[in-house]
Amino acid sequence: MKEVILQYSIRDLIDQGPKNLSHKKVTMFDLKASWHSRYLSKETAYKFSSLGIIHIYKGTCDITVNLEKKAIKQDDIMVVLPGQIFEIIQYSDDFEVKAVFVDSEMIVEAGYHIKSQNLIEFLSPQYPKIISLDRKTARDVKYNFAKIYKYIFKNDNVFSNELVIHHLSILMYELGNFYHHMVKLTQESKPTRKEELAKQFILLVGTHFKESREVQFYADKLFVSRKHLTKVISDVLKKSPKTIISDAVILETKVLLKNPNFTISEVANLLNFSDLSIFNKFFKKITGLSPTEFKNT
Repeated sequence: MKEVILQYSIRDLIDQGPKNLSHKKVTMFDLKASWHSRYLSKETAYKFSSLGIIHIYKGTCDITVNLEKKAIKQDDIMVVLPGQIFEIIQYSDDFEVKAVFVDSEMIVEAGYHIKSQNLIEFLSPQYPKIISLDRKTARDVKYNFAKIYKYIFKNDNVFSNELVIHHLSILMYELGNFYHHMVKLTQESKPTRKEELAKQFILLVGTHFKESREVQFYADKLFVSRKHLTKVISDVLKKSPKTIISDAVILETKVLLKNPNFTISEVANLLNFSDLSIFNKFFKKITGLSPTEFKNT
């Protein structure tokens, strides 16, 4: 991994996105590997504080989402939830994505939490979502992306803000409906017990890695022995539980160290290290750099 961490609020994304926007809570990106390599930096961690819908138009990409490896391809949709950490491992030369990012407050304003339980399940943080669309849904997604893109720019339509929300809502409901039917189909072929345990472990790590770095803590939460958990995770994820926990801590550490508002001592405290020297040794052992060296790069 490059020694870079990129974290974006909706304000950051709007500032870096297209200019002359009419709506201050939505922005869009059209990124191609051949044109925008600096926005698709390989082996770099990304973290967003807004909701994102990313449509893969062409090519393929290998990524990790909250430490879980994923392969994405043409007509896949990535649902980016606030707080998720992404790493781009590699992508094809023809890789191209279109993305819409929305201020989380706008989701509440649109009333999705009231209107549809299925949509809330689609937007819930229970598990990172990458959805492979069928041809019809992909066509509908492209249409609504184009409409949102049209109306987010300043124009003479007095209802441009309302039209952005309208087409965003249609996009969300189309995806929510597709996801609902996809889940019903996949429930017929349920994951193995090992896969389910690995999934639950990843979710727990994402929730509790600041609280505990001990494998026994997670084994207790999952009501299994440490030995059993270690074997299952190693078999399914090809990494030890300890490595996965450490990866989560290191990713969050890099995010915090690159934030000028936090000192190294404050970062160590936020990550529940009892002693600064232990924190320094932990970070250097894994990254090869001291926290000070990393913060100053």
